[in-house]
Amino acid sequence: MTPRLPIWRAAVRRASVWRRAALALLLAVAGGLAARGIDPAQAGQDTPATLFMLHCSGCHLSDGSGSVIGRIPPFPNIVGKHLHHRDGRLYLANVPGVINSGLSDEDTARLLNWVLDTWGAKDRPKDAAPFTTEEIGRLRGKTVDDIFVLRNRISVDLRRRGIDVGRYP
Repeated sequence: MTPRLPIWRAAVRRASVWRRAALALLLAVAGGLAARGIDPAQAGQDTPATLFMLHCSGCHLSDGSGSVIGRIPPFPNIVGKHLHHRDGRLYLANVPGVINSGLSDEDTARLLNWVLDTWGAKDRPKDAAPFTTEEIGRLRGKTVDDIFVLRNRISVDLRRRGIDVGRYP
């Protein structure tokens, strides 16, 4: 027969497990911030890089590489190419992660501009204007019935013009 621990001792062990898990999570976030060149002391500030780590890196990963298994598209060498299509800005402003982030239009514009500067600067049109708060509000006001259909249409159109944005489903 296994001896039973007093209730208080079992509670202390559970709390210890939670503290270790919280510490591991904190270290992982700090490591992710450092990997992107962000001072972890600035993590409480709403810099675009911090917004990315908090709202995007869970799916797109801290290096923007995404996940084939999770059907999360990568950013490098792809995200800027969407701006070559008339609906590319609509698409970027309405992807599920952006729509469900809870970010203001201003923070969304700052975040998308940072993503484009970080991973799409060489691929976007030279005359592509940065997103503005007003534009994000306008784009969020448009109905996108199926984001996957929109992305597929953009991808097919761009591919016909010789611009490859990957084979994301």
